[in-house]
Amino acid sequence: MAVLSYKCPNCGGGMVFDPENQNYSCEYCLSDFTQAELEALNPASAQEDTPNEQSSSQAEHIGEALIYTCPSCGAEIATDETTAATFCYYCHNPVVLSGKMSGKQMPALVIPFKFTQKDAVERFTSWIGKKKYVPSDFFSKKQIKKMSGIYFPYWIYDCSVQGGLNGSSRKLRVWRAGDIEYTETSIYSIRRSGIIHLQEISRNALQKSQGRMMEGILPFDLKEAKDFHTGYLSGFQAEVKDMEKEAFEADIKKEVDGYAKTLLTRTVNGHPNFSVEKFQSHIKNGVWRYVLLPVWILTYQKDDETYYFAMNGQTGEICGKLPFDKKKLRTSCIGLFAAITAIFTLIGGLIFL
Repeated sequence: MAVLSYKCPNCGGGMVFDPENQNYSCEYCLSDFTQAELEALNPASAQEDTPNEQSSSQAEHIGEALIYTCPSCGAEIATDETTAATFCYYCHNPVVLSGKMSGKQMPALVIPFKFTQKDAVERFTSWIGKKKYVPSDFFSKKQIKKMSGIYFPYWIYDCSVQGGLNGSSRKLRVWRAGDIEYTETSIYSIRRSGIIHLQEISRNALQKSQGRMMEGILPFDLKEAKDFHTGYLSGFQAEVKDMEKEAFEADIKKEVDGYAKTLLTRTVNGHPNFSVEKFQSHIKNGVWRYVLLPVWILTYQKDDETYYFAMNGQTGEICGKLPFDKKKLRTSCIGLFAAITAIFTLIGGLIFL
């Protein structure tokens, strides 16, 4: 399996993808190169999508880990089955395990990271500062143990659905004529049908990731997605899928039906008591796309407890569990109660005046 290390054409130093300028940057001589420039400097590598490929090595199984050889220093790199990009623990050069991104594991698209690790820390700091009931001493930049940029595998599903529903609605009209009250009940039979186009229904394709936390940072804007190239992984970690699309088909069908039923029901106006009696659907033109999406993962240590947070590497949306300061909540409630009491006291005084 090929182990790639992207090298600077000027000095031979390790190159990484820079989210700030969306180019490749050398960490040593600070040179910047576009994808086209790298391919022009090394035309042969452009044909194989493996710029500056250094050497190949066969992965060796050690227990549950896979061992590769770093093309820069020759040290051994231990990874698990789903890791596709990482760093050498000795020379710290970024390496891409290109063989993990071949065949069925080749993503169609990738959304590159939009901001740097420094920006991610600042965004996280700002986010924490806006949380009213987090303990005042909870956050300190010094206690950030690790913030890693990781590309996570997702399945994205687009489709059209032919849907139809039947339902009924009742309307009552009551009136009086003299001493007699009349009630008229009108029963309406209502049908709706249509073709609905749904896009970018996403499913996390990595079993070991924390599903709820990853769902909390959705959505991503796939309009900014690029055709996959291993170069986007350089300087980041990356995982490959270990769940195929077939695992999600039943769940996706249920979600698509839910969307279609809701949207068709919303077209029924003037019938607040409308109830659906029968719904049917047929999915057409379903297309699955395997993509890599950028996520900053932050591990934070406080009082011997570890907290995990995920940040959308494109939008900055953050999800994670925060500690709760009950004292702050009590103080806030007491203040709110005092303010309400003062208002009612003032109103009562004005009434008596």
